[in-house]
Amino acid sequence: MSGSSFGLILLAGLSGICLSLIGISFRIGQNRGVIPLHISMCMGLAGTIFFGVQVNWADFGELPTFVWILAFLTTAGQIGAMHLVRICLGMGPLSPLWSAMNLTFLPVILYSAMVFSEKITITGYAALLAAVICVFFASQTGSTHPPEDEAGRKRSLRVKAIYGILLLLVLIGNSIVFVVLKDLGTRVIESGGDTTYLMKYLAPIYFLMYISLAVFSGFTAWIQKAVPNRYTDLIWLGVMAAGGSISGLLLIKTCMTLPAGLLFTINGMITILGGVIASVIFFGESMKLSWWGTVGFGLLAVLLANL
Repeated sequence: MSGSSFGLILLAGLSGICLSLIGISFRIGQNRGVIPLHISMCMGLAGTIFFGVQVNWADFGELPTFVWILAFLTTAGQIGAMHLVRICLGMGPLSPLWSAMNLTFLPVILYSAMVFSEKITITGYAALLAAVICVFFASQTGSTHPPEDEAGRKRSLRVKAIYGILLLLVLIGNSIVFVVLKDLGTRVIESGGDTTYLMKYLAPIYFLMYISLAVFSGFTAWIQKAVPNRYTDLIWLGVMAAGGSISGLLLIKTCMTLPAGLLFTINGMITILGGVIASVIFFGESMKLSWWGTVGFGLLAVLLANL
């Protein structure tokens, strides 16, 4: 392995650490009145500025209506996911939630197979199975106290089932943006051509996604009357999450010369590991069987999906 390749691998791992800051900011904000919608608003503002300076404003007049609709659909998915993240953090620790949130490539696999007739490989099916097992283990962390009687056991099972469904909904909502990017990155503008919508309109598409995320996240938080305990907490947590998001994306772009399977496997696994290790070290999260099952099968799903 050449020195440059090794350096790019390190950068790919660093991109995962940067992206894990988003999950860590969710957990820190939980006890400070900074809800996930606040975090997504800050990320939206950072993305708006970053892509706003790159936009050719004349491109907006050329964007088809369906592209606008898809951009706002991603915002709806993100806002729904952020609302559910807040609920899930109240029912269980960060690790299972963060692991489920980072299995977003799996709905993309299914969508690509149904819409673009892309073949699902054996490892792809194995990744889907590993993801299902990951969510199952994650749902087992939703109960904090052992039930003492039959009614308690039934109640505990019901809570775990609800928690598992919520985790699945978070995964689906968080995946919509990646499904849309896959669609726009595959769908060509002219039949028989090679130029996709994402290739031609990358900056305006990302700008629309980020500015709508910022506006609607802030509006939804205002509707919910969600006010942080201290606005300084909102600022530094927002900067941490937004900085991690933008830095992670830039580092991934820098490492694009690496094989895709290697790049996204390293990035995905480190993103999950960064969040869950921080949860254990800084938030005292216990490593029970359900924790190991969630993290282990989450990492396995990432690995299999990128083989």
